[in-house]
Amino acid sequence: MTGSSSPGRVLSDIAAFGIPGARTPEPFAPDPVEWETLRVQILAQRVTGLAMASADSGWLKLEDEQRERLLDDHRDAMTWSVRVEQKLMRLADLFDAARIAFAVLKGASVGQTAYAEPCLRSFADVDLLVRTTDYERACARLDANGHVRQRPEPRPHFEVRFGKASVHEDPADGIEVDLHRTLVLGPFGLWIDPDEMLDRAVPFPLGGRQLPRLDDSGMFVNVAMHAALGCEPARLVPLRDVAELAAGSALDACLLREWCDRWHLNGVLRNAARQVRERLGVHVAMLAECERLTVGARDERLLEAYSARRHAGGTATAALAAIPGMRTKAAYIWALMVPRREFLRARTPARATYPMRWRSVLDRLRVPIDRERNDA
Repeated sequence: MTGSSSPGRVLSDIAAFGIPGARTPEPFAPDPVEWETLRVQILAQRVTGLAMASADSGWLKLEDEQRERLLDDHRDAMTWSVRVEQKLMRLADLFDAARIAFAVLKGASVGQTAYAEPCLRSFADVDLLVRTTDYERACARLDANGHVRQRPEPRPHFEVRFGKASVHEDPADGIEVDLHRTLVLGPFGLWIDPDEMLDRAVPFPLGGRQLPRLDDSGMFVNVAMHAALGCEPARLVPLRDVAELAAGSALDACLLREWCDRWHLNGVLRNAARQVRERLGVHVAMLAECERLTVGARDERLLEAYSARRHAGGTATAALAAIPGMRTKAAYIWALMVPRREFLRARTPARATYPMRWRSVLDRLRVPIDRERNDA
């Protein structure tokens, strides 16, 4: 019998399946039209493993043909995830040989440690965090290993001063490598100290060896940032990651409070926790505490740069709040106003002219720099 839930609600219940504190959903047997809609969403949100577990539990009631299609989808997702893990181990060898310290972010590190079964958490690419001092050397190692950088920097050394990451792809396998020197764009990525998080890295098992990852507290901050400051609205897997770590990991509450104070994370954790409750229907004590965190007016406004103002250059404008000194702010604005031509062509090939770039940047930098100074 078909339940009263909509496919959208069912998708959220799938993403929350098995988490302590999640609501108990009514049985749902989709009709053919509902199933096609739901299957597209399951694929888009990369929750095939959780959907299979939901079907195995009996509350997601699928016809034999529907179940077979979902199983095929999940096999494809797991096959790709295994390829990504194999790639990750090759990159570990590459960086170890160059003596470049790194930590695996999200993906395999979360699936292998926070989830009850790794097959519940699929992923599409490799995310690695390296020290800022090693970042350009790590980029060079990837380049020498056949990887092609997807977009150039606006100006030399821009990323080590102001950026987050670069995307590198090996044409031989088609797997993207996101090389991070911090966790997120904008002010919150500039305020945190990723080297401190790397210093706390711990090993996790993968393919018969040990690879470094952030410790549970660092991983929690990473997935919360991904959920709160990534796509708008947040994708379901980052929200599930937040719920998994809040419910079952050894989080250091004192350290998290200290990081919140030093790195302006109250709003980030509160936003992530609120979305887990509202979107997944999960109630966890740790997340309830996060929802009670107090957020100042400036940080509230800066959080809007990742949502309401995101597509109008909000993060670029907001970054000024975390860039110290007028000279450094001016260097940042100059790099955005007068980037290298190859960056201009890669960014907006149909409008690769400096006058159009200037108009765009000036439109985005509507908040005067002195306003940010007054807020500091």
